[in-house]
Amino acid sequence: MAAQMMDSEHLLAEKEVEPTPKDQTSPRRPLYGLALSASFAAACGLGLHWTAQSSEPAQPARSSSLQFQGLAAAKKNKTASADQDAGSACAALGEGCLESHCCSGPGSRCYGKDENWAECRYECMPGRNPTSLDKGEWSCKELSDVVPGEPPKCSKSGEDCTGTGCCADPGLQCFEKVEGAWATCKPRCTAGIDLRDADDHPWSCNPLGPKTPDVAPWVWSDCAGPHASCTEAGCCSTPGMQCYEHDEFYGECMAECNTQGWNCKPRGYRLPQPAPQESDNNQGPVADWVAEKCAKEGENCSKSTCCAEAGTQCYSKNSTFGGCRASCDGGMPNLYDEDEKPWSCQVLGPRTPGFALQPWEQRKNLSAWVEKTCGEQYSESCLESKCCKNIGDGCFEKNKDYATCMPECAPGKHEGDEGNWTCKQLGPVTHRPYPSLFCFHVIQSAGYEPGLVGASMGSGAGIWECDKYALFSTDKFMVGEGDSATETVTFEPAEVGQSKDYTAANAHLFMNVWESVRNQGLYKETDWTIKVDPDAVLIPSRLRKRLDKFTGRKGYVVNCAKPYMPEGPMMFGALEAFSRLAMDVYMWKTEECKNGLPWQQWGEDLYMGKCMEKLGVERLNDWQIYSDGVCRGVDGGDPDAAAFHPMKDVDSWMGCLEQTRNPHAPSGDMDGNAPQWFKDYMESYR
Repeated sequence: MAAQMMDSEHLLAEKEVEPTPKDQTSPRRPLYGLALSASFAAACGLGLHWTAQSSEPAQPARSSSLQFQGLAAAKKNKTASADQDAGSACAALGEGCLESHCCSGPGSRCYGKDENWAECRYECMPGRNPTSLDKGEWSCKELSDVVPGEPPKCSKSGEDCTGTGCCADPGLQCFEKVEGAWATCKPRCTAGIDLRDADDHPWSCNPLGPKTPDVAPWVWSDCAGPHASCTEAGCCSTPGMQCYEHDEFYGECMAECNTQGWNCKPRGYRLPQPAPQESDNNQGPVADWVAEKCAKEGENCSKSTCCAEAGTQCYSKNSTFGGCRASCDGGMPNLYDEDEKPWSCQVLGPRTPGFALQPWEQRKNLSAWVEKTCGEQYSESCLESKCCKNIGDGCFEKNKDYATCMPECAPGKHEGDEGNWTCKQLGPVTHRPYPSLFCFHVIQSAGYEPGLVGASMGSGAGIWECDKYALFSTDKFMVGEGDSATETVTFEPAEVGQSKDYTAANAHLFMNVWESVRNQGLYKETDWTIKVDPDAVLIPSRLRKRLDKFTGRKGYVVNCAKPYMPEGPMMFGALEAFSRLAMDVYMWKTEECKNGLPWQQWGEDLYMGKCMEKLGVERLNDWQIYSDGVCRGVDGGDPDAAAFHPMKDVDSWMGCLEQTRNPHAPSGDMDGNAPQWFKDYMESYR
């Protein structure tokens, strides 16, 4: 946006020379019925670049109509024509027209949804609309003629929307920066400076129209996934995908339909890219002036009211000091501070775009004063300190006179204790540092892998964000350039045949890899050892979070529950995770697997899984730890997955990484949301 907008001082100067009276601007109309257009990044997992154009207007559930009417009334043009005045009894865009059967907006028409609701819209497609809060189907019965006139062309992200007052993309709203001179479409707006702008001139954030409806929450659970049957759902849960019919009895969700024998008739809407979630201020990049003018970690941000580090925000601790943090709870101490004094946590400025990690996610240790000052579990009051020594504990209140440290607290009576507990949380939960990771690739010297791995350096993702990392190859060579260049660690080559599943029978090759891993020794320095394919997008911060609950156990992660595999649910090789104890056992007893298993026609992942079981290593089931094209499909917007595979070129790898930074809402537990036949299958496995 910064590149597209004019300098604020220039805009202000123009405004002084050539003022724009408000009664000369275009009417600002409600837009719940406007057709939406959105350009999307690379479709993660499909290796595609595509642009989606929705042919259907978005609309709110009827509960949103009152907000819509109030905003529409506030922004109604005072110089509306006599024709508009004459039609004032008719419904505006997005308003109910079941009784009036007429609309006031040019280009609009009254469409029926069911016997209880009809709405003024520009277009309507029978079936479910992913931007409706109500997931019921629309009949799209035409209840009026089209109002003469052309519908407005709403502004796209980054364009000046001063004249239109509406936005084309889902979840965006037109906000004003300089009155009468500049406004643009944003997911939200905080009055003051915007760190993405070309300058630090503040925004008024005056809204010039209503927000364009976003993708509704029910879509993620009710609509079909990639290449899944969408015959019943009539909608897709992956942005950019459309439900296409094979025939009247079957259809699948896909980006495009060009399969021979399919009628390729679209059913329902192509799902648009949702706006960033309210908790994710991940629009970027920031302007160059941010690094110079905004505070860094540990510095006082109370004057600049902005932070240089991605994802952080300036919060006040007291009247003289503010610090840049990922989050802040008022009245509580920060367990990573130099002292135990509580923070007021007043927000002093905008959140810097990007993703911030909490201190324990960055593997930071608690401050020394925590052990001296904070309360013991159950044994003493934490009413004054408001903090706890024991990992996993929080300070919970019983009443105004007593509070103590415990893992959790249920309001009411506690067994063996008199009186009732309020269980108000008075202090932060004490976290241990998230587990450490040793991550490595096995790469070939020829082909696309060296270039892809080199391009991932400096991306903020990949093995380079692990605590330790390495590259293994049969050849010694350098990957990457400059200070980031990394030399491969060699291992003995071995012949690769065809496995019983018609994949690579590379068990022997990877036995040699693991021998080289043992000789190098980095696995001994971390909690987990992670083997990840070069064409997988790895997010180590998410991986640490998912592995935290398993840390300390002697186990390996079983990550794919693809239905009816001959071996049952197993560890797929694009992401292999072994705890430190599991690695110790394997390195000690590897000969037992080499000599005791029929591995000659196995792939390396099947071999390692069978070997771990033979050695008594625990299976740690996590079906959502990664998103794989040969398991349950790839969804780059999945907020739970820590890796995405495969991405075999730089554009698709980077496109997928970008998509992970705009995640959709969680889809919930995979087992819990599965159809009954899958639950039965999993029950037989267990």
